Amino acid sequence: MALPRALFLASPDDFILELERDTAADSWRRDNPGGDVVAFEETPSAARLVQELASPSLFASARLVVVNDASQLLTAGRRREAEDLAGGLASLPLADVTLVLCAVAPSAPSGALADAVGARGEVRFLAVPEPPKPWEEGRVSQPQRRMLAELVARTAPGLAGNDEVIDALCEVYGFRPRELVQAARRLVLAENASADEVRAQVGAGECQLRDLEDALQQRDARRFARFAGALDAGAVLAGWRGEAIAPDGYGRVMASTIGRLVRQALAARGHAVRSGFAGELDPKRCAARDWYPRTFKRKILPRFAKDVEELPDSPLAGMTPWQLHRAFRLGSAYGDGELVDALARLADARVERARGPAVLAAISAVVLGLIGRDAA
Repeated sequence: MALPRALFLASPDDFILELERDTAADSWRRDNPGGDVVAFEETPSAARLVQELASPSLFASARLVVVNDASQLLTAGRRREAEDLAGGLASLPLADVTLVLCAVAPSAPSGALADAVGARGEVRFLAVPEPPKPWEEGRVSQPQRRMLAELVARTAPGLAGNDEVIDALCEVYGFRPRELVQAARRLVLAENASADEVRAQVGAGECQLRDLEDALQQRDARRFARFAGALDAGAVLAGWRGEAIAPDGYGRVMASTIGRLVRQALAARGHAVRSGFAGELDPKRCAARDWYPRTFKRKILPRFAKDVEELPDSPLAGMTPWQLHRAFRLGSAYGDGELVDALARLADARVERARGPAVLAAISAVVLGLIGRDAA
């Protein structure tokens, strides 16, 4: 499909913008094998760009003029210049020249310049999908995953349809298209496309305390095993604010985290019973799609939070609605006896005093003992 005489590309993501720009330029070159390409890395003045568009080439019958960064023309400070360029576009014949403007922008371009380009060709906004909601599992939303899979299919066709590898890429890189695509290309070059190779490329990486909480909440022994295995392989443990924790503090931090989570789960069970929601303490109910916004936040939270407020010494005091919901879900996964037993085992293990490999051994005994035979 031939390019229009004028094309304005915009996207919030610079890599997606670059990819679309290069695709457009390649398409133009196929249609114009003897054509000349003139590229501006930054925004030229309106007068300079109009002059370039109006000047025929002495050596080529067709020319492509590309402005790699036209973002400044969308700012209020360059409005007059954008209007001047718009006027020039309206008057130029563009008989043997094609213009491509590219801009990193949060929304579709508007104003006189966008109108002028649209009148001579097309304004194309490359939107990116919304990130996952806080209550959704996974690092990327389903629309984000679909876009990333499409990018992989375009840039590393050998991986198209390899769901295991694409899932691993999304798990490791999240919605970072440039890094994810670079990793996909390395897999193709190495001729070793597997989920294990994706993880091996980035080394041991990073573990978060949130991973430990998720493993407990979901009674998922495999998830905890991945967490512990990564730490054992040298991954960095990150705290709740993303800060790196020194290895000699692992025992203290993880013991404190598990103890706090278990006490909050016990408290959540008590508050749920007192506020009339004992029946909602069901892990399948709590794991249902949109349970947080539709059920917990609308129906449970008002009475549940009120019961928490009436007990100032509650382990849940001062927590946000999102944090209260996490405690409620954790409490739904276990019985009172299991949680009390876990606190006793944690006290006996003295994890906070352990060092080196003994930390993971002690933590594993406590966590796997709690997850128990009902583990996923």
